[in-house]
Amino acid sequence: MDYKPENFQPKMGPRDPKGAKPKPAHMPVPQRPKLQTVVQGDVAVVTILEVGILDENNINEIGRQLLDLVKKQYMIKMVVDLGNVKYLSSAVLRQFIALYKAIQQEKGDLKLCHVRPEIREVFKITKLDKMIEIHDTLQAAVNSFKRRGWGFLKR
Repeated sequence: MDYKPENFQPKMGPRDPKGAKPKPAHMPVPQRPKLQTVVQGDVAVVTILEVGILDENNINEIGRQLLDLVKKQYMIKMVVDLGNVKYLSSAVLRQFIALYKAIQQEKGDLKLCHVRPEIREVFKITKLDKMIEIHDTLQAAVNSFKRRGWGFLKR
């Protein structure tokens, strides 16, 4: 068969039982990025774009993307902006712990900012706020690296 655009026939789904024309097969919707990363100086600012992080696929995808920033791009001074996140599953906490440990192993640090009060309460109850610094604003989180005498880290 010749693969010219005029010969292309889209894959069709099942026929309607009443004899109507077949409907096009379901095409997967492209996934939008779950994270947006911007580097300010030598600090990676990662904004989570999801409003709710509840299902296992989203949780794993966000966790994978965050760990890739550390392992593949060596972003070990990181601020995660949770300003868009209205609710999250407790399974997300596991991802933050894994991220924190990966960054600490490389002698870096992780901070959070714009954490809603109800989500901040979860961090307090689990005592993760003792492990991971939480700041009210992005600028405060970024500036906290400067106060601790962080220089630019090289591998």
